[in-house]
Amino acid sequence: MSKSEKMLDAYKDFVKEIKDVEAAIAALPRGYISEKKISGHVYHYLQWREGEHVLSQYVNEGLIPSIRQKIVIRKEYEKLLKILNKDLAKLEKALLKKGVTQEELDAARE
Repeated sequence: MSKSEKMLDAYKDFVKEIKDVEAAIAALPRGYISEKKISGHVYHYLQWREGEHVLSQYVNEGLIPSIRQKIVIRKEYEKLLKILNKDLAKLEKALLKKGVTQEELDAARE
């Protein structure tokens, strides 16, 4: 197996890992937990932005720690995804220099 074939295999592994991380991110809640005090009672809401709108969803008090933890995990996955995409771009550049065609890279992404 040539060096460029090994690099192409590594590229495929990166693509698979990126897809896995993207799927994990999609399964986790986004946004933040806000607290509203209404008539002396504290209510918790999961809030997130979609376009120009901020959407809210009431969160039962017992679920707050779990949701906060999932939000932290999502942010860590988002950081990881940024790093993986950066490394993938470097690998892509190196593969193109080695003579691998853009069509081969596109096929490896599927």
